[in-house]
Amino acid sequence: MITIKRLTLQDRLKYKSFMFQWLYKQVEQSLNDPMESERFMLIGAESQGVPVGLLVLEQRGGYGHAVLQCIFVSKPWRRQKIATSLLQEARILCMEKEMATLSLSYYSDKSSTDTIEALLHKEGWIQPQCESVVFHIHLGSGIAEATWLRERAIPNGLELFLWADQEEGQLRQSIETGELDFPSFLSPFKTFAPLEPSNSFGIQSTQGVQGWSMTYRLDEDTILYDALYIAPEYQQFGLAFQMLGRSIRVQTEAGIPHAMFTVNQSTPIMMKLSRQWLAPYSWKTSEKRSSYIRLG
Repeated sequence: MITIKRLTLQDRLKYKSFMFQWLYKQVEQSLNDPMESERFMLIGAESQGVPVGLLVLEQRGGYGHAVLQCIFVSKPWRRQKIATSLLQEARILCMEKEMATLSLSYYSDKSSTDTIEALLHKEGWIQPQCESVVFHIHLGSGIAEATWLRERAIPNGLELFLWADQEEGQLRQSIETGELDFPSFLSPFKTFAPLEPSNSFGIQSTQGVQGWSMTYRLDEDTILYDALYIAPEYQQFGLAFQMLGRSIRVQTEAGIPHAMFTVNQSTPIMMKLSRQWLAPYSWKTSEKRSSYIRLG
């Protein structure tokens, strides 16, 4: 018999193997921060006290919205509607906390994609939409030598810096003081995976931070390029591709073979440039898809 139960954060060790490493670290960190004590909600599935499934929710937006960060069922227990039960319990929990929406994002090229989409359809979620296109590139393809990534001089008054060399609090303050206006998907403070300190760059003027190129380590051999932003007054200098080129050269020198570049659908100019300049070096493309359900 399967038991679905709401877990305490202290139950995390029992379910550690069911979580992404980066997610487990964030759950760990939330335990030491009183301001984030309710950030994560865990729901487990057990058979005679043995974990067989896990769902992890992250509360966002002033805790008015939840993101489904993980849903996993151990292989011997699949096709027994455990994922359905976990998802239904998650929905009840969110409604009890008076949340407006529950959402998730996933990739189209995973073995679990069809199962996820069938489950969402069955449970009445909004039809998944393509949020971003992901270009998968092996650095042995020659992209590091592409002419559009060649090193150029940084304009006077601007300085390129390693993002990890500055305190996060100072970076946040600089961005807020400069009143930079950018969509949430270009935020340099996302926490879905560990920041790659070796090739995440920012660019600054005497007035503060003016842009960034953020990368994340997905595994030992793969770096994800996820958020590239330049303040409007500096976009004519080609700084985005200068930072991108520097990041790729650092990765190449470090011998990390795989790179993934995420380009959001709502940035048509960047999408056009990516299809022109990234696609020729890409061995495949996939989609990052998103869906949500309204609660209450």
